[in-house]
Amino acid sequence: MFATELRGLLTLGRYCSRMNINVRSDRMVENSLSDLGEMFYSALDLFEAGHFAEAEDACRMLTLAYPQAVEPMHLAGLVALKQGRFDIAAERMGRAAIADASNAEIQHDHARALKAAGKNRDAVGAFKRAIRLCPDSPALYCNLANTYRDLGDLDQARENYQIALNQAPDSADINANYAASLRDSGDLEGAEAACRHALSIREDMVMALVLLGQILLDQGRTVSASDPLMRALRLSPGHKTALTAYGEALFRLGQFVGALHCLRQVLALDPDAEGARRTLALLNLRTGQGSEAIASLEPLVRRYPDDPELLLMMGEGLSLSGRHNEAVERFGAAIGAGGGDDAVFRLAVELSEQTDAAMAHEVLQKTIDRKIRNGDDATLFRTARRLLFSPVPVDINAQNDEVVRDIVEDAILSDEENGTQTAPGRIDPMTLTRFPPVWRAALRPHGDEQLMAVGRYWEQLAADADIPVVRDAVSTQGRKVRLGIVSANMCNNGIGRWIAGFVSALDRDRFDITVVRPPLGEDDITSRIDVNADLVVRLPLDPKHSAGVIAGLEFDVLHYVDAQADAYTMLLASWRLAPIQVAGGGIAATTGLSNMDFHFVADDWEAAGGEGRYTEKLVRLPGLFVNGECPSVPEQSMRDLQRQWRIDEDRNSYLCPQPLDVLSADFDPLIAEILRLDETAELLLIAPERDTWDAAWGRRFAVNHGDVAGRMRFVNVRNRAEMLSLLGAVDVVLESPAWNDAMLGFDCLGLGVPLVTLPGKEARTRRSHTCYRQISVFDCVAYNSADYVETALTLATDKRRRSVIAQAIRTRSHVLFGQKESFVAYMDFLEQQTA
Repeated sequence: MFATELRGLLTLGRYCSRMNINVRSDRMVENSLSDLGEMFYSALDLFEAGHFAEAEDACRMLTLAYPQAVEPMHLAGLVALKQGRFDIAAERMGRAAIADASNAEIQHDHARALKAAGKNRDAVGAFKRAIRLCPDSPALYCNLANTYRDLGDLDQARENYQIALNQAPDSADINANYAASLRDSGDLEGAEAACRHALSIREDMVMALVLLGQILLDQGRTVSASDPLMRALRLSPGHKTALTAYGEALFRLGQFVGALHCLRQVLALDPDAEGARRTLALLNLRTGQGSEAIASLEPLVRRYPDDPELLLMMGEGLSLSGRHNEAVERFGAAIGAGGGDDAVFRLAVELSEQTDAAMAHEVLQKTIDRKIRNGDDATLFRTARRLLFSPVPVDINAQNDEVVRDIVEDAILSDEENGTQTAPGRIDPMTLTRFPPVWRAALRPHGDEQLMAVGRYWEQLAADADIPVVRDAVSTQGRKVRLGIVSANMCNNGIGRWIAGFVSALDRDRFDITVVRPPLGEDDITSRIDVNADLVVRLPLDPKHSAGVIAGLEFDVLHYVDAQADAYTMLLASWRLAPIQVAGGGIAATTGLSNMDFHFVADDWEAAGGEGRYTEKLVRLPGLFVNGECPSVPEQSMRDLQRQWRIDEDRNSYLCPQPLDVLSADFDPLIAEILRLDETAELLLIAPERDTWDAAWGRRFAVNHGDVAGRMRFVNVRNRAEMLSLLGAVDVVLESPAWNDAMLGFDCLGLGVPLVTLPGKEARTRRSHTCYRQISVFDCVAYNSADYVETALTLATDKRRRSVIAQAIRTRSHVLFGQKESFVAYMDFLEQQTA
């Protein structure tokens, strides 16, 4: 690849001296030799001018006339070498090498020809003969080392490179070749050092730039790899290897349009380029282009019909294209080719999505039975079976949905069986994205312990040796901290609004901010977040690929705002993708993950002793840890708003605007008691996106509190403006004691709407209480369940008292908005950790 071959330099003096050795006194012979010299120089001129056919004819005439002359044979070999006729070149060079065994240059050119003809073992001998004649030539040692590399003898290659470097330590070519050898042997650090040394000698060396980019890609340093690859392409725009590597880098970074452009260029230059074709197929799969992926894969599958990875990729492409029966066949073939657990999971998922649940169940059950017979752990496959065949529950149990309950039980069972040891085996990450949100475990009794157990189990499920190894922490002294912010909720909801405030509060002179998000819809909040970031990275569909994207961005700190909110980001958080990983802001509860280093909370969110509720190291920040904006007060009067929402002004109206899945069974009796004691009251709830939740929650409430269930009504809220108008239309807002929304308190207090809250000891129950403490209004804060009911009734029935409290809230709520104290402390802390 980086071969630095000695040129066959033919000098006039050498030929003249050689011919003069045989000169006789005979005038005719002298004239003949003069003609030979002129013919040879003419052939040499043709060769140097690139007229190889004419030079070939001249050499043929010379060798016919003077069959023992070495120079014409040598030149004829060089001509054949230039024409790509390597076997003929080796044969001609061989005759010249025998005729003049003391000429190092001819021996070297013979070795070059043998190497070009694929006769590397013979080339080694020829190079050694040249070295015996000329032991002080570093280029000869370098070429011998290159040949050993081609033979796979890396030890001999490294030994000869070192000899060459001892003779010529400042040769850029030899350093680059040595770096390539070190890369082949897996010494990436040594390869990087040698390659950088080559570039310090010759900074425009394209091959060294490309090699450096490849080495950095091998190390997972995708962002760093992009720079030398771009420099190489500026110097050599059509360089195939550089285009392939740069396309791979862009693919890893999720920059699919640029990657597609590079890879198509490579395939236009070389349709058989396997690396580019494979990467292009993966790109098409990650962007959901099944037909394009199949077209890219077909030549590779024909060439390697038993490659399990290619069979899995082809199955995925067929599945995306709707060719499910063919996909099943490919996944089955992948299992037969040794595709392992991944192939089993893919086949089961494909069958389940075709509604062939019985066959999918049988595939997993057979694998479970086989693992049990072999003494292997089958817990992971049992979990996978549950994930595939547990639908959204029709009836929610007393605490939460049955899937979470069963997963928690699996987690606790796994802890008992395996202690702290990681369970053997793993589940394909795409299957794991079906996992229900783990934060619901916090709503169960002893929720923190449940979250910790689930977190440990998650890490077992997500264990994967293919995840990139993250570089060691690098000091940020003298530069900005590279901060990545990860969330799937960067849109118009409570978490998205918290992130928007968070990103805008960070100092971009101190922090380089990248927002990272899985595939999702975008809205005005998304745009606000993007404006305040230095880089936006939209992740591909495959979380395993996303892990490579994130690791390649080389963050100093990775902040998971709400890892527990969905399976995709929980998967990413389960892997170590940055030297420092932190959580906090969106979900005020532990992730339960050992790879999470710190968890940030506002000081007052957690009661004393809260550190024991986190697997991460708890970091308390002063202030609110929310950079909120004061909500816009609706222009309509309260009476107009009530008409809009069909609220009877003669009845007391209560609103619980939180998602139904945070309204735990413990909250049901409080709601029911309020409705029993306030006989004219109506309770409004937000209609969920999934009707099954509506039906399930309503069924549970109706079974236990049927006497008041008829005075509850679901309303549809499409955006934040409608939510603010609804808040302004009701008398009292009720908050679930089990879970506080980070932004609900800010909206209610900014509008002057009383929000009844019952703080506990955990951060997830104290965020609204912290807001009330900031404005020194405590009339809406309850201290036990009975007090919660009484506070809500008083606010709803005593309109004068409610008006006074609302006015006090409106007058003082301005102090809640635009607070930056927490974020200054946050930045100071991270700078100290990364210094």
